[in-house]
Amino acid sequence: SKRKEANFLRQFERYYLAVEQDAGLGGREFGVEGLGRADLVWLAWASGGAQEEFTALALKKRIRLTAIEGKISDWRKGLQQAFRYRYFAHRSLLVLPMNTARIASNFLDTFRRLRVGLWGFDPQTNKLRKWCTPRPGSPMNHKAWETALRLIESRLEFRQFSKRI
Repeated sequence: SKRKEANFLRQFERYYLAVEQDAGLGGREFGVEGLGRADLVWLAWASGGAQEEFTALALKKRIRLTAIEGKISDWRKGLQQAFRYRYFAHRSLLVLPMNTARIASNFLDTFRRLRVGLWGFDPQTNKLRKWCTPRPGSPMNHKAWETALRLIESRLEFRQFSKRI
């Protein structure tokens, strides 16, 4: 069962990364202590206005973090996990196989109330159906979001280059 879920998630990840329009960074198995471990996270930057300054602080304010949970069958457990990710993410999604997503879609009001997206994915045909996709909003806990950003920053390798004139 774990292997089946892992294969489903890898197939979805390949599809998602191939069609994702926004420039950004992705990662697997991203956990924030006490809030769970998202199967996939996507960090992108919201577009700024023409007059917006281009500084590290301005860029940090435009970061949008999407957390994705994938499940094969237990959509209720997946919904609970995806909801917890809203504490540190701007948007949270639950991805299920099409048949399971159809069953879960009977509870769209619950997904909307919790502001968790419901997507169905068929790995055989690479078809994605988005039953609901919440707009990015503020994470529910600013400290949790800051913790998530620090974890992401610690895993990136930034190098300083200098040029002598």
